[in-house]
Amino acid sequence: MKRFDPLILIPALFLLVMGSLQNISYVSGDMLYRHLFSIFLGFAGMVIFAFTKYKSFLRFRAIVFYVLGIILLLLTLAAGYSVHGSRSWLGAGFIVFQPSEIAKFTTIIFLTYYLSRNYSSRNSFRTILFLSAFAALPLLLVLKQPDMGTGLVFIFIWFMFLYFSQNAGLLVFVSVITAIVSAEIIFFCMRPDAFIWLAQMAAAAFALVYVFMRVLMHIRKAHVAVLFFFGIFLLSAFFSHKVAAGFRPYQKDRILNFVQPARDTLHSGYHLSQSLIAIGSGKVRGKGYRRGTQARLGFLPGKYTDFMFASIAEEFGFVGSFLILLAYFILFSRIIKIAVMALDQQGTFLALSIFGVLFFQTFLNIGMTLGIMPITGLPLPFLSYGGTATAVYLMMLGMAMNIYATAKGY
Repeated sequence: MKRFDPLILIPALFLLVMGSLQNISYVSGDMLYRHLFSIFLGFAGMVIFAFTKYKSFLRFRAIVFYVLGIILLLLTLAAGYSVHGSRSWLGAGFIVFQPSEIAKFTTIIFLTYYLSRNYSSRNSFRTILFLSAFAALPLLLVLKQPDMGTGLVFIFIWFMFLYFSQNAGLLVFVSVITAIVSAEIIFFCMRPDAFIWLAQMAAAAFALVYVFMRVLMHIRKAHVAVLFFFGIFLLSAFFSHKVAAGFRPYQKDRILNFVQPARDTLHSGYHLSQSLIAIGSGKVRGKGYRRGTQARLGFLPGKYTDFMFASIAEEFGFVGSFLILLAYFILFSRIIKIAVMALDQQGTFLALSIFGVLFFQTFLNIGMTLGIMPITGLPLPFLSYGGTATAVYLMMLGMAMNIYATAKGY
């Protein structure tokens, strides 16, 4: 029992109980049995990962896991079926699962293995190129489904391992480019025919920069720098324009509703509108278990999946919401502490990766219910209905507890 860290197990159990109480009241039949089976499967996997030395997963097994994750994603594109416009599921009958959730775990295991093996050459072009390629492959397969929310998680995983490689210059450059591309995508969703106008405005702005650098600062080769950055801007704008043009209508609506929450509260913005009403109506103590009007009367969409937090906030109020956030805080703080305690680099990378994936999804999900993040369709860890996600996240906690037990010498 020493291998089970109570500061991980107790908050995780609290979140599972809260989520299961809500799910039991919303679903029945096969859906409920799948949820309960996923929890059982997750705890079984947690035991396996907690009692199997994590280093054994960071050898040849890491390659096997990664290849298995890629094969499952390819099978999903070839033979999967669609839910809400995204081909993300495999299986038939009672056995149905989402390979992209499995791929998150297999990818962080493999990237930990690859970076730790090549850490001495972490700043070399070859290492960064292969690290980025290994992170990009599952990302591209997920975007092909298309699943933009899960794609964001894989982008975040890539960012984490760039940070682990201690290549600060590259990380800053990629972060700036990502911010520019994101802003451009939002712009082209709002003004899809404005590419020429944006290029003209950029040309005028860079011309002024050239005049300032050449005339006032007397930089002789100012034109080289100006043309270089202007070229990068045009390439990013062209890429962003193509991405925005390829979005499906509901994806554009999600971005536009994030920028302008009140633009269409009865149709495309209905989810966010009802989420805010549900959260606000819960007040301090909530309306009581099974007494939430927004969720129980069918006004709140995704009440047991994407908007589980809004459902809990309505019925348990500020007090319940605070306890949920406190449980996440204890859980995430403990995983960070385990990363610090780890005896080696591999344990640190693995623990921080697990923390990063769980924290990022929690932040995105709760943020979207509050309107501070765009709606992505990502489940809330340990609370939302979602069999594969729940099972995989429990296995991740088993891996974190293994790192803890190894550090303690158990």
